[in-house]
Amino acid sequence: MPIADDQTETVKPPAAEEARIARKIAAGRLALGFERTWAALHWPLVILGVAAVLVVGGILPLVPYWPRMVLVGLFALSLLWSLRGLVRVGWPTRHEAMRRVEAKSGLPHRPVSGRDDRLADESSDPLQQAIWEEHRLRQLRGMAELKAGLPESSWRDIDPRALRLPVGLALVAALLLGPGDTRSNLADSLSFAAPPAAPALSLDAWLKPPAYTGRPPVLLTSPAMAERLRREPELNVPERSVLSIRISGAKDPKLTFHAFHAPGEGVASAPEVSGFSPKVKSEKGVFQAEVEMARPALVRITDHGSELASWHVSLIPDAPPAVEITEDPIGDSSGMLSAKWKASDDYGVAGITADIYLADEQDEGVGFSDAGIFEFEPPKLPVSLRKASPKEEAGQSKADVAEHPWAGFMVEMTLTASDAAGNSTESAKRVFRLPERQFTRPLARALIEQRRSLILSPDDSNGVAELLDAILTYPEGLIERSGTHIAIAAALSRLRTAEDRQGIDSVIRMLWEIAVNVEDGMLSDAKAELEALRKELERALREGAPPERIAELTQKLREALDRYMQSLMEDMQKRMAQGQQNPAQQMPQQGRMVTPQDLQKMLDMIEKLAQSGANEAAEQLLSELENILRNLQPGMPQQGQMQQGPMSEMMDKLSELMRGQQKLMDDTQRMPQDGMGEEQQPGGEQGQQGQQGMGGLGDRQQGLGQMLQELMEQLGRNGMQAPRAFGEAGKSMQGAEGSLRDGDRDQALGNQGEALAKLREGAQGLARQMMQQMQQQGQGQQNQPGSTGEARGDDRDPLGRPMPNRGEDTGPDRDMLPSELAIQRAREILEMLRQRAGETGLSPLERGYIERLLRGLY
Repeated sequence: MPIADDQTETVKPPAAEEARIARKIAAGRLALGFERTWAALHWPLVILGVAAVLVVGGILPLVPYWPRMVLVGLFALSLLWSLRGLVRVGWPTRHEAMRRVEAKSGLPHRPVSGRDDRLADESSDPLQQAIWEEHRLRQLRGMAELKAGLPESSWRDIDPRALRLPVGLALVAALLLGPGDTRSNLADSLSFAAPPAAPALSLDAWLKPPAYTGRPPVLLTSPAMAERLRREPELNVPERSVLSIRISGAKDPKLTFHAFHAPGEGVASAPEVSGFSPKVKSEKGVFQAEVEMARPALVRITDHGSELASWHVSLIPDAPPAVEITEDPIGDSSGMLSAKWKASDDYGVAGITADIYLADEQDEGVGFSDAGIFEFEPPKLPVSLRKASPKEEAGQSKADVAEHPWAGFMVEMTLTASDAAGNSTESAKRVFRLPERQFTRPLARALIEQRRSLILSPDDSNGVAELLDAILTYPEGLIERSGTHIAIAAALSRLRTAEDRQGIDSVIRMLWEIAVNVEDGMLSDAKAELEALRKELERALREGAPPERIAELTQKLREALDRYMQSLMEDMQKRMAQGQQNPAQQMPQQGRMVTPQDLQKMLDMIEKLAQSGANEAAEQLLSELENILRNLQPGMPQQGQMQQGPMSEMMDKLSELMRGQQKLMDDTQRMPQDGMGEEQQPGGEQGQQGQQGMGGLGDRQQGLGQMLQELMEQLGRNGMQAPRAFGEAGKSMQGAEGSLRDGDRDQALGNQGEALAKLREGAQGLARQMMQQMQQQGQGQQNQPGSTGEARGDDRDPLGRPMPNRGEDTGPDRDMLPSELAIQRAREILEMLRQRAGETGLSPLERGYIERLLRGLY
């Protein structure tokens, strides 16, 4: 039968087809599982997206601590609630996957699901089995195009309002534009530490006066200031003071300025005032402000309307400085201008300048016939202050104006003082004749006269040229050296070829140089060298040069002074040999006698003062030496000049005695009170004194008493009466000697102190006697020429101090020289400070104190 043939030809489907169907079913199961999981993740992802927007956008970290914790909790609960659907998601079954494949493939009659069907009775007849197999083959042929399909999202059905879209857009914007970095924002958002306590309100305010006032800052918020303000509400500070404010812990602080209000009115009713430009800066909760107080005002600090502090600030006006020329400016025969002045300011004078102008009234009348003299710059008078920003200072300024074209004419001078605040004041003008140098040689005087003509009338130079030509034509009796002849000829040639003002000015300078060279002769080089060394020493003293440099310059100045004095004597002898009159005799005036020894003593004193650190006194003494040298004129030897050798020797002995007594008193002070024997602690000078014991100190005291007795006898031999204080000092020395031998240190110190005080009193009396003798002898010599030189001046002694016959000029106000004992004592103190500064182990406070002392000495 045909059916039998078909049964014998039945073939089973290949295994590859079964594997392909199995893969499609597995793909269907995966697609179904993904769709279910994706649907369950919709709301959790939306909630996480909203949280991410708040974190990445920097919004959540800005939320206060407790509200932020509530939000985090709500997000956590919402996330847990939304995850319940994900927990319920089950994995698709094989049957569900088959149904998906059938649905996606469009197969009717469930052919894929039927692959798992079986015959109820597999042992049925062969015909039934064949039919079943044929059925399966036909189904297999129909499943050639099986499809599992791609997963599909069901979010549209779950979220019909599309809330997921704005959340996604916000997240993208936060990632692109959010502040900071995501990690730090997340850490700040999830920080569960307790919030820091709100910073306590802190207010600091102070007023800083300008630096030039020298006043310290005023702390407005200190308890002491608060107590003071309760008693005196008004603050008085210098103008231009700077108010500085620093506030922390305030929410919205404000700084305002108001007009002063009456005691009965409220602060809020005071109107605000303008004119203030505060510099305000607020950073990290700290408010800072700084403003210059340009006018008096009520300063208020408020925070959200509540007042934190207020101050009534009044300003102390900065008065302009005062300056005056105390005396009419004067000059000497060498052309040195000297002006005394006085200046003051409430906070210190910053500087003084001098202005000199030609006066209207001249010797020939009002004004000048020619404008030539106005072509020259006014002379300069430098005015220097000894201290920086002194509140009050009086001084004397000098300038060499001999060469200036205005020398010899009437001028007006004013001083202008300025302070650090920019205020300035001009003094009343003084009218005087600008000093000019006096020339004694005929040729020099003639050249200066022609120079003056060129200054007044530069256009009328022909007359000057004719006179210079006449001098060159008839040089006998006028020109002594060929160099002078050549110099005058050069000046004449330049004058004739001068085409402009600059050429005339060069001739004026040449005539001055020729006249000075003619007048000084061989003294010119020596004088120039002496002046250069003097200026160098003056600069070294002013700049606080080391003692070695001072000693070197002083020695050079000594040598230059010797050469100058020798040249001065040779010039005097040459003039006398030529029958010329001594310049000192041509200008008769009162003067004092100065010997080379006097000048050398002044240099020795300058060196000693500099070594002891008294640079100011040394500089002043050097200025006095300059005055003497500038006015020094050679004179004839004098008979009966007072010999000061014995007096100087006695003063040296007295100084040595006082130093010895002071040294002995210091050694006695170092001795312990309970060590009244020969046993003392060894070591240095104290060790030697300890070996000597009180008995050794007594021997030294006895020797000082004998030295005093010898000094008193020497005074008697030189016709001087020993001061009574010396006798009392001798008695005190005897008492000190006895106390030392008895071991009574305190009593010995008392007697030694009395002896030292009496020695000082006796030294003053002895000095008065010597000055009286010098006065009496000086009166007998006043009309006689000097032994070596006569310095025209104001009756001062060789050291620049006023003579006793000057009345009100005597006394400590004019005598600025310290005693020899004071100089020696200053040296000892200075050396002790230097040694102490070099020690190690000093505390910063002690070292700073010693360094300040040393800076003050230098």
